[in-house]
Amino acid sequence: MDSSPRTFIKLDSSETQPIHLQIYHRFKAAIESNLLNDGDRIPSTRTLASELNVARGTVESAYAMLLGEGVFISKGQSGTYVSTLLRKPAAKKLRTVVPPVAKQPVSQTADIELAKSVSPIYLPGCPAFDAFPRKIWSRLSGNRVRAMSAEEMRLKEPQGYEPLRQSIAAYLRLARGVVCEPEQVFITNGYQGALDFLSKVFKFYGENIWMEDPGFLLAAMLLKDLGANIIRVPIDEQGLIVSAGVDKCPDAKLAIVTPSHHSPLGLPLSAARRIELLQWASANDSWIIEDDYDGEFRYSGYPLPSLKSLDQYDRVIYAGSFSKTIFPALKIGYIVVPSGLVDICNEKAAIYQRGFTITSQMVVNDFITEGHFSRHLKKMRDLYAHRRELASKALMDVFEDKIQISSHKNGMHFVASLDHQYSDTEVCSSFNKLGYGIYPISKWTIDPKYNGLLIGFSNVPNKKVAEEMAIKLKNSFIIE
Repeated sequence: MDSSPRTFIKLDSSETQPIHLQIYHRFKAAIESNLLNDGDRIPSTRTLASELNVARGTVESAYAMLLGEGVFISKGQSGTYVSTLLRKPAAKKLRTVVPPVAKQPVSQTADIELAKSVSPIYLPGCPAFDAFPRKIWSRLSGNRVRAMSAEEMRLKEPQGYEPLRQSIAAYLRLARGVVCEPEQVFITNGYQGALDFLSKVFKFYGENIWMEDPGFLLAAMLLKDLGANIIRVPIDEQGLIVSAGVDKCPDAKLAIVTPSHHSPLGLPLSAARRIELLQWASANDSWIIEDDYDGEFRYSGYPLPSLKSLDQYDRVIYAGSFSKTIFPALKIGYIVVPSGLVDICNEKAAIYQRGFTITSQMVVNDFITEGHFSRHLKKMRDLYAHRRELASKALMDVFEDKIQISSHKNGMHFVASLDHQYSDTEVCSSFNKLGYGIYPISKWTIDPKYNGLLIGFSNVPNKKVAEEMAIKLKNSFIIE
């Protein structure tokens, strides 16, 4: 069998899908159909670009996605090789069982709503406020306010400001591999607003919803308040254990996942699990909400493609936000819905989403279209990689072997695991009384094996502060 790329990579310029995504999908299809096997060497980017008569950068973009997902393995000067991690597993028959009622984590609002005066230095989920381009933002804001027309002053677009939706669609196509039309993009009041809006679309009350365990505490609290029956699905080193979800509740209406950077543990969902999850959703007529809350920030290896970019069944609702990439007070998030949900989302938006402020959306759109957003993200990736090393090294030097810091170099936080002789809730309570903010992992799960601290690093400015913070944290509890 001829396994040359020429035999299975047939590019079609009439397709709406970008060329790099066509190459990406052709390689995956070739692996799944055994045209390529484990250990097969693939051509260099230069060679394949020449064979396909496309720009080398186009091929590099496709290879980067495949390398990031684990479909390809780079062996340095030896070349790049195929891994069969992505090969589809044999289809499993979904068993019908009565879903158990999952025990909900016992949490109080105070556990997540830290004081307004809290220092952002260790606070998870906060972008680097000291590195934000305030002058540019102020100029854009001033320009918009001064130039706002009477028409814009009365403008109410339930779906969101149309130029911003166009900009988001263009950005996602290039940065996250999500091919969508602006009509599929809906602006929301942050991620919580996205869940609230989707609850109007899907009627969460009484529905079974898969959620990762550990999983995002705020989302769990919101879903519980909306009357959903949360099915806690455990994770392992490959992410969500889909088979465990099927065992617990095969007919769940919805699954909420953080595939690029698990919240809070930081690991990515493996390629095999992604396909298994998508197959489950398709077979069960279920939906998946992909919370890509900080997928832009990855500091080692290649960026991971979004789950939405792999969704051939059109079952994934992609949720993003500018809270991590710009600043939280904006409260501007967005969802990208499958084409089959556009009409009902338009209906619900016309009822429930008529009060959005237009000015902030305009400024965000200008920030994107003038190129400031992409430059800011690149700057933050470099900065956060440096600050992660500062914070983690200081903690390891002070605590030595008393804590273990997660090795996943992505996102804006890491997890410092504790020995079970120490209570993560007590440590957090003691440390936060000093005016700081960290979270105990045990509050994000029903599994007693998890005991650790959720620590942000994006606002750690230098080595001196990193060392001082590590000492303060150690002094908040006694290490024998």
